[in-house]
Amino acid sequence: MSDPAATDPPDALAALDDYASGLMPEAEAEAFEEELFARAARGEAPEASFTETLRRAAEWIQTRRGSFEVGSTRAEVDRLLASGARITYMDFGDCTKPVDIPPLDPKLDFFIYRVGVDLRAEDYDTIDVVVETERGEYIKTFRDVRYDATDGAFYGICEGPLAEISFRRGTAISKVMIGRGTERRRVATLETRPMASSR
Repeated sequence: MSDPAATDPPDALAALDDYASGLMPEAEAEAFEEELFARAARGEAPEASFTETLRRAAEWIQTRRGSFEVGSTRAEVDRLLASGARITYMDFGDCTKPVDIPPLDPKLDFFIYRVGVDLRAEDYDTIDVVVETERGEYIKTFRDVRYDATDGAFYGICEGPLAEISFRRGTAISKVMIGRGTERRRVATLETRPMASSR
């Protein structure tokens, strides 16, 4: 019988995120590492396979763009749009309405999106985006997100296959959080939903 942790990707990814970021206590991290490697050797650690795929994709993006940062500026987006790459661009609006994501071209290079939340007037030290399923199950936290200083929005640039995983596998709830010191406050909530294929 396989390990129950292998059948619960959100919890497994949350634990792996805590381990990799150093948030997990040292004693717990040692036990987690041993258990993770043992499951990986049996082919029962899908979260490890996912993060390795993500790592390789990040390296690929780095060779194409020169950096891999969370959030992009409008100028960076415009340069990529003018590059000749196969790109789908969407404006997600101001987070007041759900956004339906259409089927994506399998040959897509990048999926670029704009989130129109003006963060210029907010008083904060950090901006994080916490992603969950529609049932509230944790998926991922994107930390220290950058935004564009000209309009206050932030832009995401996602490599094609990763966009398919991130936006076409189910409804996702992304909470935009700002923090100052120990205080955190939600300033917007974005809901993305995969649109059914017309076929």
